[in-house]
Amino acid sequence: MANLGRLTRRKVLYRACDVSPERLVCAVELLRWSGMLGGNVTVPHKVAIVPLLDGLTPEARLAGAVNVVRCGQGRLLGHNTDSAGFTDALRESGYSATGRSALVFGAGGAARAVLCALGRLHAHRVTIAARRPEAARSLARVMTASFPDTTFAAGQARAADIAVNATPLGLPGLPDRSPAPSDWPGCGLALDLIYGRRTAFQRQAQRLGARVLGGSSMLVSQALRSWEFWFGALGAPRRDVLKSRLLESMPCP
Repeated sequence: MANLGRLTRRKVLYRACDVSPERLVCAVELLRWSGMLGGNVTVPHKVAIVPLLDGLTPEARLAGAVNVVRCGQGRLLGHNTDSAGFTDALRESGYSATGRSALVFGAGGAARAVLCALGRLHAHRVTIAARRPEAARSLARVMTASFPDTTFAAGQARAADIAVNATPLGLPGLPDRSPAPSDWPGCGLALDLIYGRRTAFQRQAQRLGARVLGGSSMLVSQALRSWEFWFGALGAPRRDVLKSRLLESMPCP
C-alpha cells in the first residue's frame, strides 16, 4: 500500500510502504485518520481491503477489488483503475479483444479487473487458469452473470488470441516463473501486468512467437486515473511525459 500525502501548491507527497496482511486493518485505520488524501493498494491486499472500506465505486464493486482509496471526513471510498488501465493498454497496442479468445492466469484482484475489461470489450471466450481451481470456477460464475455475452470458464492453459499474466509471479522477491506450463501452445498477444522487468512469462511467450507487452502502459493509465480520482483533471501530468519518465527509470516496457 502506498500512502498519498497532502497536496500543497508545489507538490504531492507520495510514499510507498510495506504492509503485511496481519497489519492491513491498522494501516487502513491510519489512512482514515492521518489526514492523507488517499492511497494506492497493491498485492496482496486488493480483495482483502474491500470489507474495511466505507464505500465502493461501481468499478470497484464489479471487480470485487480495490487498488485506489480516497479519504474524506473519516470515510474511505475504494475505486478500481485496473480494468480501465488494462483497456487503455490494450487500446494503445492497437489490439482488439472484441470477438477474440483470451486466457487469464490468476484469480486475484488484478485478474478480476482484467476479466471485467475483457467482458466489457466483448471478448468471445475467456479461460481462467489459476492455482486454485475452485477460485477460478467461482470467478467464472461471477463474470458470466455480469457479462452474459462472453463465455467465461475455468480451465487449463490453452491457445488464445490474448494471454494475460495477472499473477504475482515475476515480481521482486517472488519466483520468476511463468504461470503457463512448458507445453502451452502460446498466443497472439501476451500482456504481463508486471512492469520494469522481462519476466519468465514474457520470455516464454516471445519464444512461442507472441507479441509481448509489459505492464508499463497499464501502470501509466492507472496513475493518471488515480490522480483524477483524488484531484480531478486539475494538474494531471501528460500521459506521454509520464510514460517517458517511467521508461527512463524502467527500461523494460
